[in-house]
Amino acid sequence: MMRTLTAVAGALLVAACVVEDRTPTGTRRDDEAIQRLLVAYARAIEAGRWDAIRALCWNEATYHVATPTQNLVLPLDSARARLLPETGTPMEVRILRSDARQEGDLAAAWLVSGRRSAAESRGPETDWTEHLVLRRIGGEWKILVIAPANGVQPRS
Repeated sequence: MMRTLTAVAGALLVAACVVEDRTPTGTRRDDEAIQRLLVAYARAIEAGRWDAIRALCWNEATYHVATPTQNLVLPLDSARARLLPETGTPMEVRILRSDARQEGDLAAAWLVSGRRSAAESRGPETDWTEHLVLRRIGGEWKILVIAPANGVQPRS
């Protein structure tokens, strides 16, 4: 009798176990597309290709800069000098971490990269953190907002 009760209790416990899927809304294909866009963005910065960066962005994308004294919201084309190094100065960009969250046709991503001048391949690398807001437009993910985080510090 005790074995029967134990077997029934064990069967009920096993039946009650459910594996939870905490995948955010959207599909894994969306997540892959967002990650590809973030890599393409980093590669375009590394190559110093404004046309490639611009192609990843919505026509009316903006660049946001928050400082202790002011908040600037610039049309993306006005922020070219802030996004790319001086003309002719190649840059090494290494993605250290990316974290994206999607809700329907909108996504937000934190992108942390290590950057340094290609001329100083052994020089100090600077951690660069950006927050990007993305939107699926016509089935394709585009960057709406680029906002560098405060406190960019050289790594030791």
